[in-house]
Amino acid sequence: MRGQSYTMGVLIRKNDPVGAAIWDYYTAAGKHLITVKTDIAEDEELSPEYLLRDFSQMPDIEQTALEKSTGHVLDVGAGAGSHALWLQGKGLTVTAVDISPYACQTMEERGVRDVRLLDVMQLKNEQFDTILLLMNGLGIAGTPEGLNLLFKHLKTLLKPGGQILADSADLLYLFTDEAGETWIDLNADKYYGQVEYRLSYLDIKGNPFNWLFIDQETLTVIAQENNLQVIEMIEGSNHNYLTALKNI
Repeated sequence: MRGQSYTMGVLIRKNDPVGAAIWDYYTAAGKHLITVKTDIAEDEELSPEYLLRDFSQMPDIEQTALEKSTGHVLDVGAGAGSHALWLQGKGLTVTAVDISPYACQTMEERGVRDVRLLDVMQLKNEQFDTILLLMNGLGIAGTPEGLNLLFKHLKTLLKPGGQILADSADLLYLFTDEAGETWIDLNADKYYGQVEYRLSYLDIKGNPFNWLFIDQETLTVIAQENNLQVIEMIEGSNHNYLTALKNI
């Protein structure tokens, strides 16, 4: 897992805990919590209700990203379809992609018109005005090396003048003490924002995977290496931020 680059692939249902929780909550089959285990923090629990929230319940940077979206939108990692549905309601055409079969089933039931069960890296020969990656959407890259591969591919999916709107967070605060001193092992074999996740829901256990939280400076460097220009950085309220990227 340490050096893993971008490889997600479509899930199978027995390894799809988040999707199963979304489907159960949507169909009123259950309201159990998703257990979230990582290699940097204590175990947490997540309610699937949060993934089916409406616009008014979304963080400011998500609302801003949706309001900035134009034209034909590619919603990457669309989950329960909350972002896609809001955009459809504003008259935009949305293609929603996710690797979770349960999530895709939920989106179709909720009325998302164009749902694709696939890894965005499998998407070819189509272009979009806006590519949206929200809820720490750049995390799917897994590693900084994976982000390079992801940006390289997303460029091929952008129409001329198109934009990528994505959010992430800088985890440096987790390594900063009360005196403001930052402690990061420079000899570590992985980037400090690369987190290993293990998710489960009832008896459904997902495979471990890397999730990337990228600092703004490193993101900018990787973007420039792929001839992407950072047009805007908008700070969020919890060490997170929204970035807007365009082809140079």
